Amino acid sequence: MGKRLVNFLKGLEIIDSIIGVFGVGFILLAALFVQFFHHESPCPLCLLQRAAFCGVGLSLLMNLRYGNRVTHWALAILSAITGLSVSIRQALLHVNDPKGFGEAVLGLHMYTWCFIGFFIAIVGCALMLIVYPEKK
Repeated sequence: MGKRLVNFLKGLEIIDSIIGVFGVGFILLAALFVQFFHHESPCPLCLLQRAAFCGVGLSLLMNLRYGNRVTHWALAILSAITGLSVSIRQALLHVNDPKGFGEAVLGLHMYTWCFIGFFIAIVGCALMLIVYPEKK
């Protein structure tokens, strides 16, 4: 019974990283879709947010390649904190502007969606650190 549980948890570790990689990929593809098909050029803060999402995605890919390690999850959290701070900065720049910057997607602007995505990444990575501690 114990060996089955260990194998099950190891399979879940991989699935969690795969879901995270696909989530980050979806976010980046959505940003590119808005850029190319809605003709909205990204501002420098948007580019920083995309780079932070790339950092989160690379950290999750390292989990898939090298196994579950605390350093990978910590790198993902640090990248997400960086992106979160940039998205907060951009939201605060447009807090008094009734139109905001760029086109709204489902009622929220892209920097708000990025804030939500980074927040979910931070909480998700922290939960993975609790659920799947590094094995010695």
